[in-house]
Amino acid sequence: MAETLFIRLADGEVAHWAAFDANGALLGPVGRGPLSSAAAAVHGKRCCVLVPGVDVTSAVVDLPQASQARLRQILPFSLEESLADDVEHLSFAIGARRASGGTPVAVAAKQLVDRWLERLRTAGIAPQALCSEADGVPDVPGTLVVLVEGSRIFGRLAERAPFVLEGLSVRQALALVRSPAGDAERPHLLVYTDVADSERVRREVATLGEEFASVEIKVAANGVFPHLAATLAQRAGTNLLQGAHAPRSNWLALAQPWRFAAGLVVAALVLSLVTQAAVYWQLRRADQALTDLVASNCQRVVGDARPSACQREVQQRLGASAAGAGGEEFLSTLAAVSAARDSAMHIDALSYRNRILDLQLLAASVPALDEFARGLKQTKLFDAEIQAANQKDSGIEGRVRVVGVKP
Repeated sequence: MAETLFIRLADGEVAHWAAFDANGALLGPVGRGPLSSAAAAVHGKRCCVLVPGVDVTSAVVDLPQASQARLRQILPFSLEESLADDVEHLSFAIGARRASGGTPVAVAAKQLVDRWLERLRTAGIAPQALCSEADGVPDVPGTLVVLVEGSRIFGRLAERAPFVLEGLSVRQALALVRSPAGDAERPHLLVYTDVADSERVRREVATLGEEFASVEIKVAANGVFPHLAATLAQRAGTNLLQGAHAPRSNWLALAQPWRFAAGLVVAALVLSLVTQAAVYWQLRRADQALTDLVASNCQRVVGDARPSACQREVQQRLGASAAGAGGEEFLSTLAAVSAARDSAMHIDALSYRNRILDLQLLAASVPALDEFARGLKQTKLFDAEIQAANQKDSGIEGRVRVVGVKP
């Protein structure tokens, strides 16, 4: 199952990180230390970085059906009146449209996004996603979920955008985010807190009385970060890496798990090329040696070292030799001898002159030699005469004269 490494950027130099599977299960211990230490844990994993929620404005807005690029053009005008900064200084990101029709969006200052990315680049980290840590607050139907961490309070009402408040008590924060409207609309309250704040949170929650249908407090032994990351592992948040901040390529990080196999493939290709180059070099040497030998013999035989001149001279001499020997008649006689002999018969020598072919051959037996002569006669084109037949250890050595019959 694919792993995702979540890294939480703190306000200072300390960062937290941990790996989760797609079901939100923690796959190892939670790391804590300088950001450079988290870089070693990124290899082979998808990386999602959580940035401070107080620096990101989250909202759920109604947007028309359009492409992501078009929606990013529309969004600044939709939120302009509710934003304190000029839209030219802000970076807008759009999340996946919800089934209810609303679209989650995130807004952060461009300078802050650039600063976060620069910190990550300096540490050697190229994330696939950059999300507000507030996106990690669970969205539970009929429930107000609150995570308390020191002076900060993260929360979310079902189907609404998450919020982050700082410097307020739990009671003050809850009074800002909900207005009770009768028992039928009272939500459940689920509070997560770390060990250090658990007693204070319990005292504050105890004063809420009957404002909620039920109240549940859970102490997170490892802090709230694992809960934020586990939620985002199961449901992606709004990625701030859009538009001008979209990653151009992350192929180096994706290729890291395959670097050993790729090295073997490259080594095999290099070895194959070197081997082929060595074979080619040897063939070139052999070809050059043969060329030099042919040139030397051509120079000696025909007086010209050029292979083309030597080839022409040899062809001329062969043509003259074939013409003097009867040309086609000689070839026809050889064809008849080849057809008449059996596979065990060997021709040791031959001479041809004036339509007469004298053969010296080795046959398996006298009957085989006689059969050879009769076969030539049956063609009606040649007359064959056995002139000698001597017994040898390897068979019968015979001499046969083949004479072409004049038409």
